[in-house]
Amino acid sequence: MDHQRRRDLARSQQHPSRVLTARYVRIRYRQGMAMWDDRKVVLFRLREESLNPLASYPDPRVDRDRVPPFGIDLAAWATDVAADLNGRFGADVELVVGALQYPSRALPRPLRDPPVVPDLDPAEMSVVLVGPLSVRSGHTETHGIRLHNATAQEVGIVTNRQVTASVVDPDTNRQIGGFAGPQRLPRHVFVVAPGGTERIPLIVGTASFVPDLGYAVPPGEWALRITLNLDDGRAFRTPSLPFTITE
Repeated sequence: MDHQRRRDLARSQQHPSRVLTARYVRIRYRQGMAMWDDRKVVLFRLREESLNPLASYPDPRVDRDRVPPFGIDLAAWATDVAADLNGRFGADVELVVGALQYPSRALPRPLRDPPVVPDLDPAEMSVVLVGPLSVRSGHTETHGIRLHNATAQEVGIVTNRQVTASVVDPDTNRQIGGFAGPQRLPRHVFVVAPGGTERIPLIVGTASFVPDLGYAVPPGEWALRITLNLDDGRAFRTPSLPFTITE
């Protein structure tokens, strides 16, 4: 018996529970890698679809330390994709569709109320959509606002190259949906001259934040509101701006 085997045997006799634990971990790791090989093929396929349903997912090009369950976030419209993944892989995947877990339709974490900020004073600034807006239920649309600065001072609007809308119930102004997912764009300040008007890109998501509504805000007449952060530290909330969600 060589030196290494004698040492392993002695260690197993001294600490049998540690050896069993190490063996279990190795077995689970090998099983996890085998599962990952199946799942990464599916991720590659989904990523190549013309309408990509993936919002956040483990990079299928990386095999290191891939142990289930694998977290996969899908677009709010992709309930059929979620049903397929859940049926094929069960507990080996943890699915989120839009902002809600699948299939439980629960919030992954308690929804925080938007920060309490004052409403925008129309005597200082006003905001309108650049045109009529309609968004398909469960989808995200890039649009724009026009912000008019009615003051005698320059105004800077702090963004990540766009502002993000909250979808609200027009009768109550309660937030019921919006964009779900990461935004990694760099900081950008839109400067609006005194008396001037500036177009600012707007992202509008229709993921539901209310489980009773389903995974996506359903079709209908809704409204959106935007929190504007100024470079002097102040923040204001726009009035409700009507828009339509379609099938």
